[in-house]
Amino acid sequence: MNQEAYKEVLVVGGGIAGLAAAIGLRQAGCHVDLVEILPEWPRSGVGIIQPGNALRALESLGVAQACLDAGFAYSGYSYCTADGTLLHASSGNGPAKGLPPYNGIVRGQLLEILQNAANNAGANLRLGSSVVELAQSAEGVDVVFADGRRARYDLVVAAEGIYSPLRDQLFRRQYQPVPTGQGVWRLTMPRPADMTQGIMMVGETSKAGFVPLSADLMYLLLVTRDVPEIHRGGGPLHLELLERLTGFGGMVARIRESVTPTSDIVYRPLEVVRMPPPWFDRRVIFVGDAAHASTPHLGQGAAMAIEDVVVLAQLVQSQIPASDIGAAYMARRFPRASEIQSASIAIGEIELGRRPDLNLLEVLTKAREFAAQPI
Repeated sequence: MNQEAYKEVLVVGGGIAGLAAAIGLRQAGCHVDLVEILPEWPRSGVGIIQPGNALRALESLGVAQACLDAGFAYSGYSYCTADGTLLHASSGNGPAKGLPPYNGIVRGQLLEILQNAANNAGANLRLGSSVVELAQSAEGVDVVFADGRRARYDLVVAAEGIYSPLRDQLFRRQYQPVPTGQGVWRLTMPRPADMTQGIMMVGETSKAGFVPLSADLMYLLLVTRDVPEIHRGGGPLHLELLERLTGFGGMVARIRESVTPTSDIVYRPLEVVRMPPPWFDRRVIFVGDAAHASTPHLGQGAAMAIEDVVVLAQLVQSQIPASDIGAAYMARRFPRASEIQSASIAIGEIELGRRPDLNLLEVLTKAREFAAQPI
């Protein structure tokens, strides 16, 4: 196996996973083309949680400090009843020396950090471009793009997210997103000066959470049973959200007046993709939500995606043969990502009353200890 084995790599998708892949694969010495179907980089989005294992992976890509500079580091969570009574507090050291246990950051800022790093690393980023045809052979992967351009690659990384067209094409639509029965509301708002930790408030049928994002901002998340009428254009989102916050005290009571008709509220149903092995088809490797889309209950979705691409870049740099890289990737990523995904899904099942045999705090604690382990 020579150093030219992965000279040309295509990354499909310009979200967190795709941009992280572009950085890692450039560091591994590959020429990287990244295509993103959107005509402009998205700047919207609310907050994102970066647990310690995500920061550890981002440090290997050289961008952890930029995330810490842009975000808000914190040491743990307070778990409370709906009225604000403390049930449990978790805090401690992060899994990597010199890094905090958690960092909150605005999603748009994270994407900008990754875009700049990918550009600086020399990746070729193309907006408004997509793959329309793909054929594999012993020599590589022949790709036809929407603009008619053709190219051959040694490796293709599918980082298109939960609705991955390449997954549909190569696996004949076998693995589709499955609704969990829950939905999540998200809203960025001003952060009170005394809100310096994460907060989770557990109600009978929903939970509210707060994550610090910066010196000035935090984000509110509310997980409820899915609300199908919202998909069909129901009432004003701020009124729908306020109705579902009724019954919460504590921090929720303090911020209710900040939820207004002009609030930029995001609602989406929670869906998962439970794709069995393999997460690859010969030279096409699936990463992040394209392979294992999960729920947000552990804040590990982006972390698992970034870990995926860090491991993939390590394998590429090790010069493992193309015939073996998929199996090697699965050996390192399937057990870990599947364990985290299963724990996150189990938390939703507990909240929906479907798993009375499980204890919420025990599942959380075990999953966080597992995530802190080396990748």
